[in-house]
Amino acid sequence: MKQNPESAPIGSPTNLSASKRRHLSRPSGRASHAARITAWAVETTERAEEQAITEHTSAVQNITSSPSPLETLNLLLEAQRSHDLKRVGSTYESLRSIDTVHKGLILSCRLGDSLNEKANRLSQWVEAGVTHIVDCRIEDSDEEFVALHAPQITYIYAPTDDDGLEREPEWFDGALRDLGTALTDPDSVLLVHCAAGINRGPSLAFRLLLEAGWEPVAALNAIREARPVTRVIYAPDALMHFYGDLIWSSDSDVTEVVSPEIVS
Repeated sequence: MKQNPESAPIGSPTNLSASKRRHLSRPSGRASHAARITAWAVETTERAEEQAITEHTSAVQNITSSPSPLETLNLLLEAQRSHDLKRVGSTYESLRSIDTVHKGLILSCRLGDSLNEKANRLSQWVEAGVTHIVDCRIEDSDEEFVALHAPQITYIYAPTDDDGLEREPEWFDGALRDLGTALTDPDSVLLVHCAAGINRGPSLAFRLLLEAGWEPVAALNAIREARPVTRVIYAPDALMHFYGDLIWSSDSDVTEVVSPEIVS
């Protein structure tokens, strides 16, 4: 039978205030502390499990949504072809310009032929804040000239042919090794050049951007926007050097990769 609250005995829960009833319902002393610890432990465990599930899901999504190394190579080749359609013709001024890709990376061509031309261009490089010169020419070197007239600049000789053939891994290995901590020094300003600043220098600069964490197509775009005369035909070799054996570990069918032919 339902009891009338008005007739309930004094001290019965129905005659207590709401706050008093809440107080009586709480565990007291050690029991209260133990209950809170237990509740916290359960809540923390559940939160950790949810976080682990979220992180695992995110990792799987990244793996499945990111292009494979081989797919990235194909995207790079497509970007190269797209740029080639819009590439401007080279002029004396465009070849000899000093083009900044970003704060720590500059592209240009060789210093010049005459001593006066070399001196004038070297002074421009000094004014641009260059700390390292990376010379990619196998046919010549300005190391002695730079040492004499700008000894504060570190000269790195990274020679290779511009024959349109695949660049050997040793070329990239040597340049990365010789640059060392300059790659991560925020105060370093690298000027990378070859003879004309069209293929070898920009291709090595592309490899340096990959080493710095740039996404491949974004790195290529940055180079060709900063210096429109470039072709960067050895960029696929740089990308394959960066990925190593991973370039062929994709589940996709492996197709022959051919660098764009040299256009003089």
